Amino acid sequence: MPRLTFLDPTGTTRGLIGALPGPLPSLEGRVVAILNNRWKSMDLVAERFEIALRRDHGVRDVLQRTIPISAAAPTALLDEVGERAELAVVGLAN
Repeated sequence: MPRLTFLDPTGTTRGLIGALPGPLPSLEGRVVAILNNRWKSMDLVAERFEIALRRDHGVRDVLQRTIPISAAAPTALLDEVGERAELAVVGLAN
């Protein structure tokens, strides 16, 4: 007898920890994280974002990190970004 396997694509949420922060008045001196899911064009997008962030916005540092394709970022990575960066760009380029 054939069997069917049902896959549930929904994930779990971490829940809202507090109020969302407002916009940053400037990126000058800030640390920005770029989370790259390694889709075809995201490597190029991430590289160009970093150049522009450093050249045009005076960021202090850019943390480039790789996240899994089509999966949630590991909790440890999200914790690192939350501790070290003041904002993050999450890449889904294709």
